[in-house]
Amino acid sequence: ESFRRQSNFISDASHELRTPIAVIRGYSDLLSRWGKTDESVLDESIEAIRAEAANMKTIVDRLLYLAKLGDFKLQIKRFDLAEVVSDVVSAYQLTVTDKEITSEINGDIPVRADRSLAVEMIRIITDNAIKYTPAGGRIHITAKRAEDGGALVSVADNGIGISEEDLPHIFDRFYRCDKARERKAGSTGLLSLIHIS
Repeated sequence: ESFRRQSNFISDASHELRTPIAVIRGYSDLLSRWGKTDESVLDESIEAIRAEAANMKTIVDRLLYLAKLGDFKLQIKRFDLAEVVSDVVSAYQLTVTDKEITSEINGDIPVRADRSLAVEMIRIITDNAIKYTPAGGRIHITAKRAEDGGALVSVADNGIGISEEDLPHIFDRFYRCDKARERKAGSTGLLSLIHIS
């Protein structure tokens, strides 16, 4: 049990920290190239790096807590999910250069949820779409109000898709569809829906 928990912790840490590290690196490169002379780039980069550092601290704190106790307390508050999705998309557009990242956000989307977990959730599914979409492919993220008053975020790609036999397992922890991943690019891809109410 101890070994399993340690393995899960390492997997979680690697997965959750990958995107914030990529964003920080992307903005650092941007600063190195143009930020020394462009004040707007400097301000944007510093703010993004600070935000991602804070996000990484939250993730690390939660992972450490999970490693010790296996649970954590949700930090529920009201925020605009449209702003969160816009920030996530902007970060990917900076760091992913071989694929087209687009978005469609329909106005303000007020929700009451754990903001940090919402960011992580959107990133995890978008990371998956990017990973299994070939170079030159497209990932499209949409966010809108749901009919029940909550929010709906979708992540669609034109990647290699998932086979029908693997579909019942896609929400199993760290399940990998290896056979589906061997298929050629150009199939229907995966549409992931996130519903926050």
